[in-house]
Amino acid sequence: IVLMATHIDINQKLNVYPRSQNQDQKKVITLSHLDRQCPLLMYLVFFYKKTTTRDFDSVFSDLKLGLEETLSVWYPAAGRLGLDGGGCKLNLRCNGGGAVMVEAVATGVKLSDLGDLTQYNEFYETLVYKPSFDGDFSAMPLVVGQVTKFACGGYSVGIGTSHSLFDGISAYEFLHAWAFNSHNHDKSNGKIINKKDNVVIKPVHDRGNLLVNGDTNRSLGVTMAAAIYHLYQLIKQAMMIHQGKNHNFELADSSFVIKTFDLSGDAIETMMKKSPEGFLCSSFEFLAAHLWKVKSIKLFKNLLFL
Repeated sequence: IVLMATHIDINQKLNVYPRSQNQDQKKVITLSHLDRQCPLLMYLVFFYKKTTTRDFDSVFSDLKLGLEETLSVWYPAAGRLGLDGGGCKLNLRCNGGGAVMVEAVATGVKLSDLGDLTQYNEFYETLVYKPSFDGDFSAMPLVVGQVTKFACGGYSVGIGTSHSLFDGISAYEFLHAWAFNSHNHDKSNGKIINKKDNVVIKPVHDRGNLLVNGDTNRSLGVTMAAAIYHLYQLIKQAMMIHQGKNHNFELADSSFVIKTFDLSGDAIETMMKKSPEGFLCSSFEFLAAHLWKVKSIKLFKNLLFL
């Protein structure tokens, strides 16, 4: 079902800032190389039937107040991505730039017109707010939300979150906290009502705890590349599920070689200094190119690199 003729009217768009801020939140969070490769927004759309307990205006207001409270704890979500001094690496600046919320109306459309809501529909693309992006990460919010009212009284909540900030688990915990705060705030003062029967996990934003602090001699208890091995296990599991359709495919552990190559920051810096003058790239891009070059020379010995 594609509702191409449907018009989405935007009633209002506003910035949402953390309810409370402190100086501890004014910092820069260093992203991993992998997080720097996925700076765009990932979207989810939730649908809700008409309710007699809350009208559309109160739904939008409650979500706004709940987001203000949530951003006070998940303060990196109110920040912006930005390049480091060398202009190569993306990091997260906790500057309180805020999230964006949009109130919209789907004119003449009922939820029942969308058919099976679990199946993708091109119309869903209009139910999420997509900020224009011209390459300036400092103007790109990390969290956006669009609440769209339908003719039947139902509504949708389309949410976009930056993949550089959230993985699957943390995105769930953020949405859980937002929903909890939206539902349990006191309408008279906006403060959260304490409810002991609902546990909201408080996030830890110091990613430095995951680093080895440059101690390459420290024993980590890991004998192979854990992330690559995990990916290999996922591929193997997927192949086993489909093995009934392809009995000729077999995954022999002996056909895979998994190794860890330890490169210190100094070693990477030394190699990068050999790059042409004025050439800028991230260490992730540099190592990817280096591995591609080494593998290419191994496969095609007559290749010439300039």
